[in-house]
Amino acid sequence: MASAKPSSNSSNSSSREKLHQAYNLAGEAASDTASHIKERAADRAAHLRDRARSSVERGKHRATDMEHRLEESIQRHPLVSVGCAFAAGWLISKILK
Repeated sequence: MASAKPSSNSSNSSSREKLHQAYNLAGEAASDTASHIKERAADRAAHLRDRARSSVERGKHRATDMEHRLEESIQRHPLVSVGCAFAAGWLISKILK
């Protein structure tokens, strides 16, 4: 019986050690996974930020281009421009009454 007890203790401590090792491995795997997810999220955020900046720049360029074309059109046809502005103002005043 004396020999059965130490082997039980040895088996019990071996199980605890294995459980502790499994716990540590699971913790490391979770930490690695969290780090990987964090890196991917940061990369995705940087990509989206770059796309947003690019879209804003394209929008600004298009607005500036439209402004220049409109100014050129007004300079080429000043009477039509004044007539359109008058008609638009008249129409808006009728709608708001």
